[in-house]
Amino acid sequence: MDWYIGNEWTDATRGLHKKVLNLNLQLHCVEKPLAISTLIFTVNKSCANLGDRPSKYLANNDESQHEMEMGTAVTPIDCYLELLMQQFIAGETSACSIKTKSGDTLQFELKLELIVINTQIETLKGAELHKLALQYKENGVAMYKTYPKFAFDYFVRAAKLLITYKPFDKLDSKIEGIEGSELETLFVQVQTNIAACMLQEKRYEHVIYHTDFVETQEDPSEKSLYRRALAYYHMQEFEKAQLTIERVPNYEKKREFTKLLENIATSWKSSKANYKQVVQRMFS
Repeated sequence: MDWYIGNEWTDATRGLHKKVLNLNLQLHCVEKPLAISTLIFTVNKSCANLGDRPSKYLANNDESQHEMEMGTAVTPIDCYLELLMQQFIAGETSACSIKTKSGDTLQFELKLELIVINTQIETLKGAELHKLALQYKENGVAMYKTYPKFAFDYFVRAAKLLITYKPFDKLDSKIEGIEGSELETLFVQVQTNIAACMLQEKRYEHVIYHTDFVETQEDPSEKSLYRRALAYYHMQEFEKAQLTIERVPNYEKKREFTKLLENIATSWKSSKANYKQVVQRMFS
């Protein structure tokens, strides 16, 4: 496979690039890591321009070998490393780079030594899929405050896994090893987390879409109700926002909800006054 030497791969959107330097095929097997994979790789050269950016794998200055389990990264650099490693063939050595938003270019050299585990998502049973989706959700929660866009990506990945098992009440627990209600509970949590990300992006209609489940739940979480009410408030759907808040038990004693209700009342009153002025001008 001499033709493979010098081969390049680029993800311009994320600023990722790799160029193949060498290929030592193991047992003549051409295999790339999948989204569910455990692998052994070596950092052949220390990373240039890493600075104080956190990374589980690139922080050491010396040549080092690591075990990587896909889907466990909780820093941007390590998330990008996972994406890069999925473009490697076992036995491949490549020069890699990550271009940051600040204009710096991280440069390093990696070798994929061995793929220990490689699993197709389609082969997972419900219990295994739940475990993976839960891991993605927890990674997203860990990254949310500092790296919200990466958190959003994890939440979406979790939702895509879980949605393949809808409708959850049709799941055969004896075959899948888990009750459908557990998958549904996790799906609702993930949807609520996606709604939080959508609020940050001011994508209020998407917040309403991702919290639509509250309309069919008897006792939805306060987080989901608050985020839905806040989205209605920003969309100037004041009555819907108020009715959503009023579904929360003892909302009058909860500062976050009472403050939002005050804002709703003030904005609603102002909106009615503005509407009245517009009508008066139309017929004056």
